[in-house]
Amino acid sequence: MLRENRVTRRHFLAGALGVAATAVTGAETAAKPIRIGCGSVVFRKVPREEALRRIRKAGFEYFETQAVGPWCPHVTLGKDDPDALAAQARNMGFKGITGLWSWHGAVLSDPKSVAGVTETIKWAKAAGIPMVFCGDGRKPEGMTDEDALKLMRDRMAQILEVAGQNQITVGLEPHGHLSLTAEGLKRVLEMAGSPWLKINFDSANVHRAVYPKGKKGAYDWDPYGTRRNEVETLSAVVGDVVNFHAKNVKDGVCCGLPEGEADLPGCFAILRKRGFKGVVALETDGDQTVEESQRIADTAFRYLSEKMNG
Repeated sequence: MLRENRVTRRHFLAGALGVAATAVTGAETAAKPIRIGCGSVVFRKVPREEALRRIRKAGFEYFETQAVGPWCPHVTLGKDDPDALAAQARNMGFKGITGLWSWHGAVLSDPKSVAGVTETIKWAKAAGIPMVFCGDGRKPEGMTDEDALKLMRDRMAQILEVAGQNQITVGLEPHGHLSLTAEGLKRVLEMAGSPWLKINFDSANVHRAVYPKGKKGAYDWDPYGTRRNEVETLSAVVGDVVNFHAKNVKDGVCCGLPEGEADLPGCFAILRKRGFKGVVALETDGDQTVEESQRIADTAFRYLSEKMNG
């Protein structure tokens, strides 16, 4: 029975694997609709089955999920069966699982990050998920920028060796001291020197990087490099972007996509001009009520369908 499930899973996940392959290689030349998805973190307060049911109710055919319990307990490494997740997604009518946020995913700030991200990579491989996401996190107290870059390089080298062995793309998300600017993203990618490291761009995270200190939602540290808005930063790094988190904020708090401050239409125009072949996925922090999260997801599906492929 298990073997039969694995074969079926391979067929089901061929679409998701194709998402990563075309995003990284650019081999596909024919114009195709940009895939739109939803992060299960939008419904992180409910069990995975209900979260996926609500994502399908909104209309999404692709989803990504997280291995960052208990905050978002939808995948628990060492406990959950990767075949069971694939079967669940298939049985609920999804066309693919496009990404998995890493356990201990703050590579720069978390000493357990190498073990956490590499374990996530192996789990994703077993589940047929083509991409894992991680960030850098805060720079350790008293560390220079150059030492932070070297530490990031050394840890990413170990992670990317495992990524290459498993043919899993690692999507670095703007989520810390180094990664919130174009300069930081470029330095990390250049130092890594690996085709398996790309960018999972997050519109809201980068938008908040230009908040002045003291504003609600502002970061309490100075990012590496020059603070620029989400459109300027995306323009500088779009060639390495393989996944896009469509997230919006108002006064630092997540909100519906059409309702916030981030220039999502400007970002979408850049993606279309580049011939983006990845996934544009709704994300929030999952802090809203389930009913409000459903409203955000329902609205986002219509909004993304129109803006990306209308």
